[in-house]
Amino acid sequence: IVSTSETAVVSVGGLPAGVQFTYAASDTNPSGTLSFLAGASAGPGTYKPVVTVLSAGQTVSLAFTLIVNAP
Repeated sequence: IVSTSETAVVSVGGLPAGVQFTYAASDTNPSGTLSFLAGASAGPGTYKPVVTVLSAGQTVSLAFTLIVNAP
């Protein structure tokens, strides 16, 4: 997505229980930073969440591999 001035709306589907995400962006940095945090209750394993981004009238989705290791 090309957007120089519009903050993106980010959602993540398919995260396992115990894993949270945060997206930090601003009008001066619309690219932002997407972070994931696995809490103690997150089950170890390999997952395939999907990130969806909406910005400037454009939508894109991307699946990725998330590996949660045992503590």
